Amino acid sequence: YLAASRLDPRILPFSCPDYSLPQDETLEKLRQDIANGARGLKIHSVLSNLPMTDPRTLACIELFGNAGLPVLFHVGVSHYYTFGQPYKETPEYDLIAAHCVNNYVRELAEKTAGLNRIYTDTTFCSAAKIADAVEVMGDDKILLGTDYPFTTIADAYAQVEIALRD
Repeated sequence: YLAASRLDPRILPFSCPDYSLPQDETLEKLRQDIANGARGLKIHSVLSNLPMTDPRTLACIELFGNAGLPVLFHVGVSHYYTFGQPYKETPEYDLIAAHCVNNYVRELAEKTAGLNRIYTDTTFCSAAKIADAVEVMGDDKILLGTDYPFTTIADAYAQVEIALRD
């Protein structure tokens, strides 16, 4: 992905924490990833088996936030998510709630009203849902997402083109 991003600046390689390492090594790996071209951080609390409020996760978020790089959170309500976790913005960081356009864009917009640095993406979305998300949150809050290799950039881009034909 890093090599592809050097050929096409629209491709933004993200990194993720390796919690199997001691905390200082986890942060050093992430610093190296940034130095090598990582343009954001993805946090997947379920797969890492850590809440977003865990001090190790917060240290990783702070590292990327202080570097001026966005942090993407895997979010949603399904069989492996817990309920009741509040939306909260860290004011100095750009935060991306992945997959919200598909099912949760209205809830995200409602619970983050007035917060300026919250975004979501178009991963796994139809053109109709993308158009609705743009209407609800604004076109400056919706990012093209693919979640490759589960979807292709061509399919994702096609849905965005259809949604924004007007």
